[in-house]
Amino acid sequence: MNPMLRQLVLILVATVAVAGCTTTTTGGGPAADPAEAVRTRVAAGLQYLQMGDPSEARRHFSRALSIDDNSAAAHNAMALLYNYERDAEKEEYHYRKALSADSDYAPALNNYGTLLYTQRRYEEALKKFKRAANDPNYEGRASAFSNMGQSYVALDRPDDAKDAFVRALRLNGRSTHATLQLAKLYYQEGRLQMGWDYYKQYERRIGRQSAEGLWTGIQLAAALGLQDQQSSYELALQNLYPGTREHKLWQEWRSAQEGRQ
Repeated sequence: MNPMLRQLVLILVATVAVAGCTTTTTGGGPAADPAEAVRTRVAAGLQYLQMGDPSEARRHFSRALSIDDNSAAAHNAMALLYNYERDAEKEEYHYRKALSADSDYAPALNNYGTLLYTQRRYEEALKKFKRAANDPNYEGRASAFSNMGQSYVALDRPDDAKDAFVRALRLNGRSTHATLQLAKLYYQEGRLQMGWDYYKQYERRIGRQSAEGLWTGIQLAAALGLQDQQSSYELALQNLYPGTREHKLWQEWRSAQEGRQ
């Protein structure tokens, strides 16, 4: 599953699971509410998808759609299944169906935006992220703002990107993605101390750093003359992430640095 969507599956699992149970009654006693039946099927399917069992997830999502083919939540869940299966055409189809059922359904807006972003359709993605982020009832608003920031980066709008990442942090102060992106943006601006401050926040929160994080740390430490930290990050990048894009960038950068000496 696309890493940008994995967190959203967790949000959806929690949101659907606590949506509440309702029943309707008839003369013979309680009867299941179709809306509750859909919620139950979607929640179960998302749990199976999270566990890496797409067949069981499909069974539950298909059952939810057979109960209500106009369910935005069920179509959004089915789209996530197709994301897992790397079928972008069917994934987009179900996001469109979800938004046709409910044009303001924030989870589908955010997830659809993620698909558009991966296809480099940045302007379209940004519009979806903005609408999701501006829904005050959406539990994934921090993610939507962070995704907005990433879209602004792709569109070469760094000031707007910083604003979006800061808003993401206001909603989720432990967002390592937003913190790292702010460190990178301030480094690129030459505001090294600000970039270093954000980077150290990222480092404290992340546990094991990504290749992107280590490469950012190397550049900031070198620019600030922090040789011990630079060496530590270089060793970690070389040992943990050989052959990655960031490792190759570091090797090219180091060769250029040595060539100037």
